[in-house]
Amino acid sequence: MISKLNKSDFVKRLEQNTKIGDPNIKGTPFAVFTMFGKTRMKFYGEYSSSDFRLTKNAILYPIPYIFEGTIKSKDKNSTEISLKIKPIWFGYLWIRILPILALIFINLMLIINGDGIETEIYILVNAFLLFMFTPILFTIKQKNKLLKDFKEILEISDR
Repeated sequence: MISKLNKSDFVKRLEQNTKIGDPNIKGTPFAVFTMFGKTRMKFYGEYSSSDFRLTKNAILYPIPYIFEGTIKSKDKNSTEISLKIKPIWFGYLWIRILPILALIFINLMLIINGDGIETEIYILVNAFLLFMFTPILFTIKQKNKLLKDFKEILEISDR
């Protein structure tokens, strides 16, 4: 990918839009501990003049992905960026495994202790538990939105 900014302007934009910290924390439930400081910044992570590791700077709805890449000066007016999107292991599993474990655990409890429970109750409980899977769709949408914002802020095209 190519940015229309030169390397020094690119790094300056990163500085203006990034709260410094370990991006692995933001994609987990522990993101709440990073709520103090520069909360209006768009990104959270680490960067230097040659590489970056960023994620969304969010407390309530963090996304379990890190945008990791390198920065190379292409010419005086543009910068070449190589970008990889990696999942944050704990946050990624938290969003995907927790609903499955809850579904299994609660259904086991209903089956073991539910001698007189009506079928409608099983259906109602399982319908409610299916809403626990909506964060998976939400994180995919948030990842795409963050990538779009990243490209807009840093003036990146996919050439």
